[in-house]
Amino acid sequence: MDRRKPIEGIRQKAGLETVMVIDDDPMVRMLMVEALHEANFNVIEASDGHAGLAMFVEHKPALILADLQMPGMDGYSFCKSLRAFPDGKDVPIVVVTGVDDVESIERAYDCGATDFIIKPIKWAIFRHRVQYILRFSKAMQSAQQSSNLLAEAQRVAKLGNWTWDMDGKQLFVSEESYRIFGVPRVAPEVFHKLLINSVHQDDKNAFDIAVQKAIDGESLDIAFKACLSNGEEKTVLMHFDSSAEHLDPGHRVFGTIQDISEQRRAEESIRELAYYDSITGLPNRDLFKEHLSMAMHQASRNREKLAVMFLDLDKFKRINDSLGHEAGDKLLKIVSERLHESVRSTDVASRGLSDMGTSLARLGGDEFTVMLSGLHGVEHVELIAQRILERIAEPVMLSGNRVSVSSSIGIAVYPEDGEDIATLLKNADAAMYKVKSQGRNGVFFYDDAMRRQSHDRLQLESELHEAIEQDQLTLFYQPKVDAQTCRVLGFEALVRWIHPKRGMVSPIDFIPVAEDSGLIIPMGIWIIKAACQQYQQWCSAGDPQISISVNLSAHQFADENLLSAIRDILEETDMPAQFLEFEITETVLMQDADAALKILNEMKAMGLKISIDDFGTGYSSISYLKHFPADVLKIDRAFVKDLPDDEQDATITNAIILLAKALNLGIVAEGVETEAQLQWMRDKACDQIQGYFFSPPVPPEKAAKMLGKCFPLDL
Repeated sequence: MDRRKPIEGIRQKAGLETVMVIDDDPMVRMLMVEALHEANFNVIEASDGHAGLAMFVEHKPALILADLQMPGMDGYSFCKSLRAFPDGKDVPIVVVTGVDDVESIERAYDCGATDFIIKPIKWAIFRHRVQYILRFSKAMQSAQQSSNLLAEAQRVAKLGNWTWDMDGKQLFVSEESYRIFGVPRVAPEVFHKLLINSVHQDDKNAFDIAVQKAIDGESLDIAFKACLSNGEEKTVLMHFDSSAEHLDPGHRVFGTIQDISEQRRAEESIRELAYYDSITGLPNRDLFKEHLSMAMHQASRNREKLAVMFLDLDKFKRINDSLGHEAGDKLLKIVSERLHESVRSTDVASRGLSDMGTSLARLGGDEFTVMLSGLHGVEHVELIAQRILERIAEPVMLSGNRVSVSSSIGIAVYPEDGEDIATLLKNADAAMYKVKSQGRNGVFFYDDAMRRQSHDRLQLESELHEAIEQDQLTLFYQPKVDAQTCRVLGFEALVRWIHPKRGMVSPIDFIPVAEDSGLIIPMGIWIIKAACQQYQQWCSAGDPQISISVNLSAHQFADENLLSAIRDILEETDMPAQFLEFEITETVLMQDADAALKILNEMKAMGLKISIDDFGTGYSSISYLKHFPADVLKIDRAFVKDLPDDEQDATITNAIILLAKALNLGIVAEGVETEAQLQWMRDKACDQIQGYFFSPPVPPEKAAKMLGKCFPLDL
């Protein structure tokens, strides 16, 4: 389908706003279109930036959702190009990205983006987010237009002019000034008195200082609250002009007066949109960080402590999915009210903390934060946290159902647990996840043990970097065995780290560190190259040809240099591509199925074999699976460990085997540890077996003794 033209068959309903969706992934576009239609928007679609520009000229959408990473013209270039259009300067552009680093998002803003949404998209709040951004954009444009019109009117008509005779205490004003103060024409001395008496007590001092500066020859503006005789309050902006052409400086001051009440209300409305959560009315993440920054500054100055609580509602998604989003929103409102009640200074839980400052926020989803400042100790903090747990756990009626929800709270304390905002929030979040890992519904402080764990992780990352450079890594090999003959057909290469001081470091410890730090990319290249070199060593010793497989992580699969690196390694090691197999989990493949399909096709074109690992644990669909150029499905060990006794696992595993056979794919069962499991797999015609029943991963010299042999082996 040509995405450079509007989609055929979509009727544009009169009176509705139009939103344009630009994304090269048809599935994402389809989901966005459905969500936007439910929110009463007309929707047009494009698959890349070029098509989006062409459609913008024709349809002039009110808002644009654009993917950052697209072939042809990407989201960055689209933003730049659209902003160059006369009609494209003000339309809000929301970039949709799976890249959540600050530099990419800042680059998008520099190119003209208005806001961003992170993939994977939270569809439950997607349409509300779009509606909010559109309202905010309109409010900003309206405020800007009002400001421009008002400035032009002042320039042309000189409305609200006044002359202040300081000696005689007289104020000569124009017709507009009378209108602002809601009075008829009065004598200059009466209006002078009226103005002075109208200044709100809170603004008196600033107003008097401004008048004195004007008398001394300074031009300036002052905004103040005016309390009118009829009880109305207005925000008034006075401009004092002491320019040289005016006569009698020091005795008379000239200027303009303007009622900016509506403007201030608009600014407050915009601030509400920008800094407050629309569902609960609580501050959002940005405003909470402002509050936290000020509180940390004050705590540092006063040598006090402050505590940050990260609060997450346990199993909130289940309530949202079962009772609907309206019920979920109602629960969020109730939780925010209960948080307010729990941290009041008059509350029993907070007794003795009357000077304590508090700030609440909803960060998004079911995540809240609570800040307690002005603390000299933290002995009361856990008491307040426990009170919050108890209050939130009280049952509530949602859609006719009596519902109870628990929560998990993590606490970090300034300055012990972090001296900057990012560290403090990160550590509070880590403490909250510690609660979840221990069963939820509890409170946990980010303590010395967690600090040590964080430090140890950083240390491990540094040492892993050295390990890659200093050749401390090695590969172990686990055999894949013919299910019927027990003959060794190939090996899976698995990385091991032999640390000079720590000894053997578990992959469970260092693989997540490699993933998070990006070291998985150079490590992955090393693994592929080492596996190919080992294959050639075995072949040069006269051993029969076997396959050798290597795992690819999500980070590796997304690396744009992966294919070229594989080509270089094949050429350098003279490795026959047909004997090199890459194992990729179905979860990784389905993160972007269309992009994955392109990469897999290129790998197949190189002659490589493809294995879909951990099959059955992800969320792939048969429609995609039949298009993936895979050679093998690997049954995840989770389905194998309870065979043959578990009927559900037996049914699932048998279905996977039948599916593989129907698609002409090989099938490998992982995690086979018993003879009963082996026999069950034989009975179901599974092709290959991998597991401790035959052998754990072993060093290359021990694996060499298995080549061409059948189990049982005399090793």
